[in-house]
Amino acid sequence: MKMKASVLAVMTCSLLTAPRALANAETPVKSGSVDLNGDGKPEAVSLEYDEARDEVVLKAGGATARVPGDGNAPDGLFIVDLDTRDKRKELVVRTGQTDYDARSYIYGFDGKSLKPLGIVPNLTEAKGNGIILSDSWKGFWNQRDKYVVDAKTGKVSLVPQDLYAVGVEAQVKQSFPLARSRTDTSAIATLAQGSTIQVLAASPPSGKGGAYLYLVKSSTGLLGWATAKDLTEKTDGLPFAG
Repeated sequence: MKMKASVLAVMTCSLLTAPRALANAETPVKSGSVDLNGDGKPEAVSLEYDEARDEVVLKAGGATARVPGDGNAPDGLFIVDLDTRDKRKELVVRTGQTDYDARSYIYGFDGKSLKPLGIVPNLTEAKGNGIILSDSWKGFWNQRDKYVVDAKTGKVSLVPQDLYAVGVEAQVKQSFPLARSRTDTSAIATLAQGSTIQVLAASPPSGKGGAYLYLVKSSTGLLGWATAKDLTEKTDGLPFAG
C-alpha cells in the first residue's frame, strides 16, 4: 500500500523560505544550503551513503551524523519546519524500502553539532504546529501515530493511544467468537459464516511479544474483540497490501 504524500519542505540550493508539500514525483537532493538554527547564516548540508558500513552520512555546518542504512543509498534528504513558532528547521533522512521498514530520522543543528531529535516511521504530515502525524502499515490497516515536538529542545515524542482507528470490512468464511473485552475472553457474540463485519479499532500489544487485538462490530450490531489470527485466517476481504 502506498502512503499518502508527506507534507515536507523540499530543500533547494538556496536558503529555505517556506515549507511546501512533497509530491511523489519530486526528488530530494544530496546537498544544498539552509539556515538551520535561525542565526541568519545558511549552513552547507549534504548526504552521502557509506556502502561499506551501510550508513548514511549527514553533514551540516561542519558537523557530521551517521544514520543506520538499509542496504540502499537514500535518494537524498529533506528540510522540515516542525514548529514555525521557533526559528529552527530540521533535517530528515528517510530509509527503508517498504511501508513496513520505513524510518524517518530527524536531526536539528545547534550551531555546533547535529542533534538526533527522534525517529518516526513516516513523516506523513508536518504543518509547522509542533505536531507530526506518522503512518505505518500493519498488514491490512494503517496505524496513524501522533508525535509532538518539545518547544525548547526540539525533541520528538510519541503520544500514546489506547486504540487506533482501523475502519475496514470483511466477510466471515468460518464462524468464530468475539470476546467480551480485551481481558475477558468469554464470548459476547459468535460471528455467522457469510456475514459482514466491521473492524473498527486496534488495541496495541500490552507487552513485549504481544499481539494486537481488534474491536469488531458484528452484522447484528454487537461489539467484541477478535485476535489477528482469527481475522486473517477466518475472514475474507481484508485489504492486505504492502
